[in-house]
Amino acid sequence: MINHLTIKVKDFERETAFYEAALAPLGYTKGVAFPGVQQFAHADGSSVFVSTVAADAVIAPMHVAFDAPDTDAVAAFHAVGIANGGTDNGEPGPRPHYGPNYYAAFVHDPEGNNIEAVINS
Repeated sequence: MINHLTIKVKDFERETAFYEAALAPLGYTKGVAFPGVQQFAHADGSSVFVSTVAADAVIAPMHVAFDAPDTDAVAAFHAVGIANGGTDNGEPGPRPHYGPNYYAAFVHDPEGNNIEAVINS
């Protein structure tokens, strides 16, 4: 299990609002905050940190997949992600080419990171 990860962003306010909305259906809530850093914590002990970098920094887009408790949470993640500045990268649905029980949705955050909510059991 991953304890925490950090997503580097240029537009801290926009990205923090995006992650607060998109991660809520997956059980994450705002945690500690420092200047330029916002934690989103889960009851399982894992955390996601959104951390600002300089506007001229080069950031390689990343892919992060979050476990979802059910298909409703996957759908909510997708809907609120798009409503909060993300773009569709795969509507909620089965992905049999990834596995027989793989169900997911994908959203690019406002800076282009590929964020996924998944059920794979």
